[in-house]
Amino acid sequence: MSSSGLNIGQKILDVARTQPDAVAVEWEGQTYTRSDVLAAAANLGAFFQQADINPNQAVAVISANPLRGIEAMMALWSQGSPTLFLDPRQPLKDICGSLERAEVDIAFSDIKSLTRSEIIHALPDRNSRSAAENPLDFSKVPSDGDALVLSTSGTTDLPRFRRVTHEAFLDGVATSEQILNQLSPRPAVIVGSLAFGAILMHWIRMMIHGKFILALPLFFRTKELHESLSRTDIAAVGLPPVLIRDLLQFHEGRDVQNSGPAYPHIERMASVGGPIPSSDLVKAYQTLTQGVSNLYSLAGVGPVSRLARDEILHKPNSVGKPLATMQVDIRTSDGQQCAPGHTGNIVVTPLWKDNPAPVETGDIGWLDEDGYLFIAGRSQQVATRQSVNINLLELENDVKALDGVRDCIAFATVDPKSADDVVFLAVETALTLPELSQAIRKSVASYRRPDKIMVKEMLPRNASNKIALGKLQTTALQKESPFDEFR
Repeated sequence: MSSSGLNIGQKILDVARTQPDAVAVEWEGQTYTRSDVLAAAANLGAFFQQADINPNQAVAVISANPLRGIEAMMALWSQGSPTLFLDPRQPLKDICGSLERAEVDIAFSDIKSLTRSEIIHALPDRNSRSAAENPLDFSKVPSDGDALVLSTSGTTDLPRFRRVTHEAFLDGVATSEQILNQLSPRPAVIVGSLAFGAILMHWIRMMIHGKFILALPLFFRTKELHESLSRTDIAAVGLPPVLIRDLLQFHEGRDVQNSGPAYPHIERMASVGGPIPSSDLVKAYQTLTQGVSNLYSLAGVGPVSRLARDEILHKPNSVGKPLATMQVDIRTSDGQQCAPGHTGNIVVTPLWKDNPAPVETGDIGWLDEDGYLFIAGRSQQVATRQSVNINLLELENDVKALDGVRDCIAFATVDPKSADDVVFLAVETALTLPELSQAIRKSVASYRRPDKIMVKEMLPRNASNKIALGKLQTTALQKESPFDEFR
């Protein structure tokens, strides 16, 4: 799975030169050809050369416009600097904290409110008249040089921020393509922040293969997503579960029997960035496209399993059979192998790596007799109250099944006055607190109900579009907590 000794920028450049006038990206109603992107990146390259950035000095980019972010990344690559993308939805305090932890001391942004600070410099406007005298040149960029600084949640024991070389990144892309048997991407809608590794990988992979990207902004209406997916020149999309749920609500009442799925031309609709309720997955298969799939993957490991096609109807609660290059074991807390159907810690060994070593995923689940993998939740998602174990993922799924609930998250903290956990539930819904509480009392088993509850129309989210658990945990412990007693 060799990357042929090239750097990422050179591979993008080589493909772009084959058809320089082909449309590469559509953003906010404007189309940009491959040569447009290269020229804008070259202009940024000239700008960065005047910014006293040393070779191999990591630079952070915080961009609301993903195309501008990609152009900045290519410009930085041309002078040997790796790029760290940070989520522009973060407050300045969180951005500064990430810069410190990543040991990055220079950052650029196209967001005026951020560039008022001393630490973040302004990216020139894309329509700036300054033009580069020379085109992008990647000929002196070594394949073993650092390309990116990637962030992870740390659940697989990877460092919070880690540098990745051009060669390692390209090998990772090639490996994923072979594991999933998807050697060439399809023209795609891309939704989300470049700070989320899966989104960044998708952008780079599309540009390496010279495929068309229809990019949506970070904030959009469901109707805009629907219109984008309705275009027949689009064949693929990766969506977090909450956006799949939004589409299902948008198409609620659709006569699938006579009209068929809403997007029959979409060959690949992957649910990424967190677990999707089985009921939503089945509805997506029936209502949106039969190309929908549920992908289970891990940072530093890659795709582990996938549930697709008719498997969705037969095993909707599963994340599919482990892929051929992955060994999945279910182990007890003392390392013993669990029999089929018995729940334990999920341990993954990526067989495609040289000298592969088992990886503790932090997830708990089981393999059934047919070899399908099921995830019961995170090991931290089990709370104990009055000597009864409470699976918080099951609580979340129960609440997500209620009418009017868009998304939710549950977590627990230890009650300092007892040995019990205190269960918190944050719900994204237009329902009032009394309405939601009544629905929970009717539908959720009494032992599983939360102790504290917060209801908001919009909850804070991170780069992967998941609800920002860390922020909610912090606010839950504040003296003036937004969580109410569940009654």
